[in-house]
Amino acid sequence: MLYHFRLKNSALVEFNSEHCKIIITDTQGSPEEITLARADSRALELLLMDPGAICSREDILAYAWEGRVVSAGSLNQSIFMLRNLLGDSKDHEILITVPRRGYRFNSDYLLSAPEVAQTPQEQAPASVQPPVVQAASKQGIGTLVRLGYLLAVVCSLLSLWRLYSWYAPTNDLHIATIRQGELSISAVGKSEHDVKTLKSDLLTLGLSEQNLNGQVFISRTGTRINLSCIRQTGGAYNVEFQFDDERIIGMLKKCMGGE
Repeated sequence: MLYHFRLKNSALVEFNSEHCKIIITDTQGSPEEITLARADSRALELLLMDPGAICSREDILAYAWEGRVVSAGSLNQSIFMLRNLLGDSKDHEILITVPRRGYRFNSDYLLSAPEVAQTPQEQAPASVQPPVVQAASKQGIGTLVRLGYLLAVVCSLLSLWRLYSWYAPTNDLHIATIRQGELSISAVGKSEHDVKTLKSDLLTLGLSEQNLNGQVFISRTGTRINLSCIRQTGGAYNVEFQFDDERIIGMLKKCMGGE
C-alpha cells in the first residue's frame, strides 16, 4: 500500500509498504529512494494504518517482527533509524513517543489523496494543445504527428522512471554496535566508512571507565553529533551538539542520567 506524508522541511514522502521503500522528493523535485529493513517498514506501516492513534510497544513488536522473539532494544533501534531517515531525530515531531504507552504518527504530516495530486512532482504531464491548422495543410498535419510522438515518448519515460525508482538498488543506513562496560553503543552512518570512523573515535574515549548503563544511538553529520539514549528506566532522551572528546563524555552522562 502507498502512504504519502510531508517532512518538516516540506519534502514529500511516498512510502510503499509492499516493497519496503520510501521515496523522498525535496522542494526542488529531486527524489531520493531508500530501502527499509522489513521490520522498520512494518513498524512504520502499523503507525500509518491509523495515524494519530497510539500503538503500544507490544503491538509494534508483534507486527513488525511477526511472532519472532526480539528484545525491546530492537524496537528502540527501529524507531531511531526511522527518525533519522525522516529528519525527525531531534524533536520527534513526526514519530511521537507516548511515555509508558508506545508511539504514534503525527497525523498533521499526513497527506490526503487530493493534496498528493496537487503536488508539482506528482502531477501528470501537461497536455499539449495542438495549433489550429487548415485541413488541407500538410505542414500542419506533420506538426500534429510530431507532437503526438513527443507526448508518447514523454509518457513512456515517466513510466520507466517510476518503474526504475522502485527497483533500482539503493544504499541503506549502516550500523555497528559496541559495548563499553554496561553501556551499549550503536554507531549509525550512511556508509560503512562513516560508521567505522565514528566507532574508532568512540573507542578512544575510555567510556568503559565512566560507569554508564543503558543503550545509546550515535550518529554524526560533519562535526555535529546526535545522541538518542534509552535509559534503564525505559525513558528516552535526545541531544545534539558539536563534537569533541571531552564534551561527548559529558553529554553522554547527561543523556543517560538526565542531568
